[in-house]
Amino acid sequence: MKKLIVLISDFFLISLMGVTQIIAPEKVPADVGQAFAKKCPQATDIKYEMDKKYYEVSYKENGVVMSANFTSNGEWLETETIITESDLPEKVLNSAAENFADFKITQVSKVESADKVVYYEMYLKTNKKGYDVKFSPEGVVLKKTKLK
Repeated sequence: MKKLIVLISDFFLISLMGVTQIIAPEKVPADVGQAFAKKCPQATDIKYEMDKKYYEVSYKENGVVMSANFTSNGEWLETETIITESDLPEKVLNSAAENFADFKITQVSKVESADKVVYYEMYLKTNKKGYDVKFSPEGVVLKKTKLK
C-alpha cells in the first residue's frame, strides 16, 4: 500500500510539471526560501516550481509527500498533504460514495490554507470520465472540475 501511495504521489507531482516551471533553489526569491524554511523546518527532498501566480515547493516531511504555495514575497497560501483514503473523515467518504457511486478514488489530499480553510481533494475516475473534487470536512462538495 505504501508503494502505491508513493507511486501515485510521484505521478501527481510529475503531472504538475507540465503546468509549472521547475526552478533552481538559488533562483527562488529569498522571502520564499526563508518563509518555507521557517514553516517547514523538517522538510527533505525539496523542489521549487514557479506557477503563474505563486511558488510551489514540493517536499517530504517524515516521509509524507507535501507541497506548499507561497507568493513571491513569502506569504504562505496553502499546504497540500497526500493522504490515504482511510485518512478521510467519514462524512467525506460517505459523500464521495453517494455523489460519485461509479467512480474510483485515485488520489486523495488534505489542503490547509492561510485563511484557516481545510478541505479534502480527490481525483475520482471511471473508464469514461474523471473529476477533481473538493469536499468540506462535513462532506459538502465545494467544487467539481472535469479532468482532461
